[in-house]
Amino acid sequence: MALIDWTGRPNRVGLLIPAAIAVGAAVLVTVWSGLGVLSPQGLALLAIAGPLGFLLYLYTIPQTLVVLAPALMPLPLVWVFFPHEIAFYMLAVIVFIKGLHARAPWIGRLEALELGNFAFVGWALFSGFWSDEPILYLLGARRLLVGWAALWVAYRLARLVSRRWFELSLIAGATSLAVTALVRRVTSGFTEVQLGTRATGTNFGWGTANYIATILLVLSPMILNLALRSRERWLKAIAWPCLSLIALMQMIIASRAATILFFAGTLVQMGGSRRRGRWLAILGTAGALGGLLATPFGQSLLARFTAPKDLGSIVIRMWYFRDAWRRVTDNLPWGIGLNQGLVYPDHLAYNDPHNYWLAVGSELGVLGVLGWLVVLVLLWRRIGAVVSTPGWEHEGRALQIAFWLSQLHTLVEPTFQGPHYQFIHFWVMGGYLGYHARNRASPTPP
Repeated sequence: MALIDWTGRPNRVGLLIPAAIAVGAAVLVTVWSGLGVLSPQGLALLAIAGPLGFLLYLYTIPQTLVVLAPALMPLPLVWVFFPHEIAFYMLAVIVFIKGLHARAPWIGRLEALELGNFAFVGWALFSGFWSDEPILYLLGARRLLVGWAALWVAYRLARLVSRRWFELSLIAGATSLAVTALVRRVTSGFTEVQLGTRATGTNFGWGTANYIATILLVLSPMILNLALRSRERWLKAIAWPCLSLIALMQMIIASRAATILFFAGTLVQMGGSRRRGRWLAILGTAGALGGLLATPFGQSLLARFTAPKDLGSIVIRMWYFRDAWRRVTDNLPWGIGLNQGLVYPDHLAYNDPHNYWLAVGSELGVLGVLGWLVVLVLLWRRIGAVVSTPGWEHEGRALQIAFWLSQLHTLVEPTFQGPHYQFIHFWVMGGYLGYHARNRASPTPP
């Protein structure tokens, strides 16, 4: 199939196609996860959705893959790959072939942020020379490489598809995650005892309650910005229900850090708006929060701040931090090797330190910490360029809020330690930075 330019403005009928793909993907993920992959109902669903999806795919390459990459995140591992990774790798191939076909300089030219992340990942891979467990090392390498590739691909999406498809992918990803988690929570029940089983009630196989809340958290500032300011009415129309669903799931999942950061970030983002009636919006958000806290889900969340059992997890985290810091100092200056903490013989044993800086310091040593710091500084500076560009201020501020939400949350929860978070974090950041760079090269309304 000949490569064509997909960046042109689609007609109204064309707008329905990616929306149908997003909805279909969410339904497929939700229903399939509940029925089972090899059940008769699941196979029947695949027989119907497969040909239809293939036809849509033929007409909407690569828009389909842009939407599917985040939308398929809830699905479990298939052999050694996650379904969303397969969609992402196919998209990466299309981006690469498109660049080669056009002999475009952007195919091999790396921005400062990409070079910094490349150096950090390179050092992590080099630590394989003193890593004791090769399987764990390879899993860690895969996680970091997926993050780097997500940044590379997302940064170049502006060369292939218009921005609306990328923003639709964020809504599709958040919706599929939230709906699947809600279905699992509903099927596990809402009694007092069942609400206490947060992890098993939203277990995706690759992640449980807190990790799901973490991914939804980093997506929320950009979806709120779409709900408030998108020029596309249809994006606005679907962004508000998606954001409401995220808020509901944050309450149901009841991850203390994620819930606090979500509502705090929402209030800060509303407060920073220059729109008329922002105080009304802030009061409305606070009122909605108060209403949610009065529900059984809200009471379950409040109990996590008072129940001795839940308060004990705070003490346990302090123990994690103490032992992880001891691991850092005992293995200076090089660390124990990428992803080797799971088998390191100390008190932390198989537990994650619940702090990415301690994880990086213990595994990759001083150079690893400095490398990650450089990546964050370059990312922050690049976001600053977005904020200072006329017409992009709100997108830049939303990115700043997403940046700080991710960095604050990584101090108390496993975030970048998971491949799904690595993917979605750099997908969000790389995508908006890429569309901003493309806009600066040939200015058009954002």
